[in-house]
Amino acid sequence: MTKIVTVQSQQKWEYGFESRRTETSLLAAINELGQQGWELVNTLYYKDIKGIIAWGAFLKRPSAGPVPPSGNHTSAASHPAPSSPPADKPGPLQGFDLSGDEFKLKTE
Repeated sequence: MTKIVTVQSQQKWEYGFESRRTETSLLAAINELGQQGWELVNTLYYKDIKGIIAWGAFLKRPSAGPVPPSGNHTSAASHPAPSSPPADKPGPLQGFDLSGDEFKLKTE
């Protein structure tokens, strides 16, 4: 018997953070990033490490795959995708007896 399995990949995301001294300058920055595909997740109003009041914005966008990390932590920079689980940890299909069945893979 042939079974068809449909595999849907999980959405992967890139995350970034922008920080500005004023609300107006942060708004301009996130509007520009919005045109590049970034979506605003949350904002905060805080004192930075020097005690200066600042505005921050957390952003996300769909990832096109692993991207090398950027050294700049105050701008919308992507991070690499998490590594695959170690071989000694069971995966999602381990533990199921699939012997004797024929599967065709259909991706969407």
